[in-house]
Amino acid sequence: MKKEFNITGICYPHLHYMMDYSAKLASILDMVERGRYFIINRPRQYGKTTTLYFLAEALGASAEYLPIDMNFQGIDEQWHESDGAFARMFLDQLQKAVKFAIC
Repeated sequence: MKKEFNITGICYPHLHYMMDYSAKLASILDMVERGRYFIINRPRQYGKTTTLYFLAEALGASAEYLPIDMNFQGIDEQWHESDGAFARMFLDQLQKAVKFAIC
């Protein structure tokens, strides 16, 4: 199959033209192993979604980690009302994500 440029969602090396992300992924995995925090903050088309996808795959391949995918887009505005409302919403979303990740 001929490769093409992808401008939406995850890029797959066998389908899309993309930069080699292996050094970036290795650096992030090292930070995770050392218990360090990291931030992925770039404009459009810099590989944020692709990096997080392959990071979750790499961590999921290990018995030591359970990557959990959580998305807060579309959550109603009520969780902004109080710390308790946020905590309840967060725990509800976390419970759903863990159930999905385990199944």
